[in-house]
Amino acid sequence: MTVKEFVEILKNPYVIGEEQAHELDHIVKEYPYFQAARVLQLKVLHSEGNYRYNKALKLAAAHVLDRSVLYEFIHSRAVVPDISALKQDLNEIKKAVQRQEAKENAEIVNVEYLPPEPFTIPQVPKSIFDEDIFSEKFIRQGDIESILVYKEEVDDVTPETERVQGKNVLGDRLDSISEWLKSISEDKSMQSSEYKDDNVAKKFHLIDKFLETNPKIEPVKDYSSNVNLANEVKTDPRQLMTETLAQVYVNQKKYKQAIQAYEILILKNPEKSAYFASQIQEIKNLQQQK
Repeated sequence: MTVKEFVEILKNPYVIGEEQAHELDHIVKEYPYFQAARVLQLKVLHSEGNYRYNKALKLAAAHVLDRSVLYEFIHSRAVVPDISALKQDLNEIKKAVQRQEAKENAEIVNVEYLPPEPFTIPQVPKSIFDEDIFSEKFIRQGDIESILVYKEEVDDVTPETERVQGKNVLGDRLDSISEWLKSISEDKSMQSSEYKDDNVAKKFHLIDKFLETNPKIEPVKDYSSNVNLANEVKTDPRQLMTETLAQVYVNQKKYKQAIQAYEILILKNPEKSAYFASQIQEIKNLQQQK
């Protein structure tokens, strides 16, 4: 059994198992003056109704300083939380969730599936003109030839003029865009330089004003703090307990404090519990000789 397991069982002795109970008996046999282990063993025997309880009670009463504390520890009961209120809250939460789900299901709208309309190819409308309007008798052969020649001349001239006009328009637009970007960059550079100059001038002005109003900064003399630093540090006296301090208590004939010191040392150093227990017995002998 590790020290951590022993401390956990000491906090809650109702969770001890059968194997741990046997280990606790072995610890008590090996270290008979280990008060914490003996009291814990007595608690386990009392909770089990073991026949060894009466004998263990006499031994524990002989080794424990305050028997009233021993009695309260043995007869204390495990605190069982009242879960009836928790069950009631859980039922109310379940009912609220069911009402919300029913409300959401009622608000769902039934969507009907509508099949897509069939795709139909639109019919080409018939010509509104009569076929006889462009009959051959109204068209002369010479007119057709002159129309065809004019169309070829127009087709030859149009692409070149469009290309020339397109180049001129595109070039003009590019020139205007580049000039506009150049003017914007020049304006931004001028604004940034003016802004920097203004900031530098403001900073120098503030420095000059400060030097005029406060030419000297005198240090504070005789500074003292009213805060008691000793109150800021609070240390558990158990952490400061050492074997030397226990011996000092013995030399000063403060036997009660010395016994408490050795009991704390037993909890801190269980491997030396036999030695500390013998020291406790010697102190008790000194008390009886007074």
